[in-house]
Amino acid sequence: MPITLHHLTLVPTPLSAVPDPDDSAFEQELIDEGRGLLSHDGWTERKSWHGGVVETYSLPQGSVTYEPKNGAGGASPSPTGKSGEEGILWHKRVSRFKASEHGGYDTWWKAVGENHIEQEKEYVDNLVKVVDIGKSEGKKDCFLKLYKLPFGATDRSFMTHSVVTSPSSSSTQQPSSQDPNASSSSPPKSKSKSSSPSSNGPREFLVFSHPITTPVEVKEEKNYVRGTQATVERVRELEGGEIEWSCASLSTPGGNIPVKLSEGKMAASLADAVPSILTWISSKYPPNASSIKSGTYTSTSDASARKPAQLRTTKDAANPGGGMGVMPAGRLPLELFRRPVKLREF
Repeated sequence: MPITLHHLTLVPTPLSAVPDPDDSAFEQELIDEGRGLLSHDGWTERKSWHGGVVETYSLPQGSVTYEPKNGAGGASPSPTGKSGEEGILWHKRVSRFKASEHGGYDTWWKAVGENHIEQEKEYVDNLVKVVDIGKSEGKKDCFLKLYKLPFGATDRSFMTHSVVTSPSSSSTQQPSSQDPNASSSSPPKSKSKSSSPSSNGPREFLVFSHPITTPVEVKEEKNYVRGTQATVERVRELEGGEIEWSCASLSTPGGNIPVKLSEGKMAASLADAVPSILTWISSKYPPNASSIKSGTYTSTSDASARKPAQLRTTKDAANPGGGMGVMPAGRLPLELFRRPVKLREF
């Protein structure tokens, strides 16, 4: 059955209309949308990557209806609200890790949840600058992210409102013995009751990124082409301390890239972002992460041991979309980026 999304669309929210951090109604709606999207029963085209470490899926056209709260008009099958862009689809990746191999819940909170934007710059090589564009309007967690691409390609920018929703009471406990290297800085309580795990439920947190726009061009964005992206990422602790890491992404690189071409690369883009982040975690929070050697993913997990996969780096990414959906090198022909394109006007 199709679901309707009001916040997770590609229609950007004006900076002045971005909800305040203490807007619990907005956070509640966002969490409900994210959870509903990740658990949708229509995900298809399952593919396995990196020796089974990553599974990817996509939602067929017609599975989602978009009705942006800040957009004009009614419901539409197009995430941008523009005719001809109904083919921009949601893609999802799912990975599960043993805490003894890849770190427990508290490590993942520190790596992916806490200071998300600040740390993203450490593991996305071509993310060269993050500009806080919300200060002028008194808005928090609103950023312009700038990506440098290989010579001959047009650099990309993304304006985003980043929202991290944390678990509550049960997450404030001390790190477990399965995650000895994590500090006592566990996730804070969430403002939203729906994000709170039950006494017997798993701990989890979600990270959202949805597009925003400003009335005037930001000076740092000059000579960049604006891409647009919406994502929801979830980290939750399963039975036995196992970690499930999921990410659903909807994006367009902007410019003159055909929808069919960019869509054909999304599964690989999502899958290839995982080794890059795990490499960083293994260095930032050793030893409770993967063992990744130069050029090859060599996790001690059973699936990876059976079928090691070549590790693609993000240094020369041709279609960046943020730490949760980075386009690795060679995924889109550089010729598509050679001619500068005027920024999309929303």
